[in-house]
Amino acid sequence: MIMMPRLDAEKTELLFWDNSYMKEFESKILDITKKGVVLDRTIFYPTGGGQFSDIGHLQLKSNKDIRLNVSSVEKIDGKIVHIIQEKQLSKLKISDIIIGRINWERRYNLMKAHSSQHVLSAMIVKNANIKTSKAVIDVSGVSIHLDKTIAKEKLIAALLETNKILSSELEIKTNIISKEEIPVSLRNNLRGHLEEIASNKIRIVSIKGIDDSLCGGTHCKVTSEIGPLVLNDFKGDVIAYVFGDAALEKMTNLSIGAITTAKLLASKPTKVFQRMEKVIKEFNEMKELNYQLVKSVVKSQMAEIKKTPGQIDAFQILMGDFSFAEKKHVLQELGELPDEFLAIFIVKGPILLITSTSKKLPANKLIQLFIQQTKNNGGGSPTVAQSSISNPEKDLKIVSKIIADFKQ
Repeated sequence: MIMMPRLDAEKTELLFWDNSYMKEFESKILDITKKGVVLDRTIFYPTGGGQFSDIGHLQLKSNKDIRLNVSSVEKIDGKIVHIIQEKQLSKLKISDIIIGRINWERRYNLMKAHSSQHVLSAMIVKNANIKTSKAVIDVSGVSIHLDKTIAKEKLIAALLETNKILSSELEIKTNIISKEEIPVSLRNNLRGHLEEIASNKIRIVSIKGIDDSLCGGTHCKVTSEIGPLVLNDFKGDVIAYVFGDAALEKMTNLSIGAITTAKLLASKPTKVFQRMEKVIKEFNEMKELNYQLVKSVVKSQMAEIKKTPGQIDAFQILMGDFSFAEKKHVLQELGELPDEFLAIFIVKGPILLITSTSKKLPANKLIQLFIQQTKNNGGGSPTVAQSSISNPEKDLKIVSKIIADFKQ
């Protein structure tokens, strides 16, 4: 592609700062880069501040048959670049007038996502005095990274207040002012890092009585547009959630799931957590009892096997079925073998486990011969090797025949 001559790219006017609800706009191409185009004005939000960019398309005003997909929008070298496939850029030239349209469904979801994050972050500060260090804002959900771990009770309080706010009609306003114009009362409660903004002009997003934040993102007009918020995950200092219709769907599934689980546990839905704690405790106790029982059975069974080792050709062999036990328990009870011994066991998996003290037929050699015949997967060392199996009885016979037929 032959690049067009560059003009001085003026600062792109951010139309979405004044009106996040614009779906279409007209603009002039200021610059063409290897990645895309720079426009004199745009409604496309560039990735930044935790919010993902808009997508959509550009169309030449003089030839509407030329339609270019915008896959993302990025800030590159101080310019807002609308990313377009390189082969499509040859259809454009500087000063062309274009008509741009964003994917409105995506944009609206990003607006709701970003506004919901402001409310929840503000409620976390109010209830736990913990600040948000980072937010990832996408159409499918939001994750908030906190400065430190939040207690479950504090998070519950913040979520309850957030959902009350999201069901109300609180207005969300944006205001662009200079730093010196910020009232002292506002400056003291402003969320964000004012000192990190180089420009004298700043943009403040305000939710009356709830939050005032430094923000360049796109937002709803009122909180009720967002819909409810439901957690996806909570890991102490990271909170992930969905909102709006996705939250309603999740709440429905969670409520039905809670009722179903409660019936299985013979409990009330509101008591499922307490009942599960008891069930988990009982399960862990049973697991420990089973663990001790398995160890005991392995020890007893191994002692019997060691009393009467078998013989195949020149090799003495211990063989047994421990498919109920983990490999480590079997090896632990097996201990050290005398010279020129093979131990062949089925362990939990099912897995064929072979140990060898024979230099004539090391364990990995025997496994290699076995997998050549069975096409199973396996490997190991001269002393311990293993292979996946599907038919324990049949596979033990295959191993026995390999040993009997083995020639140095």
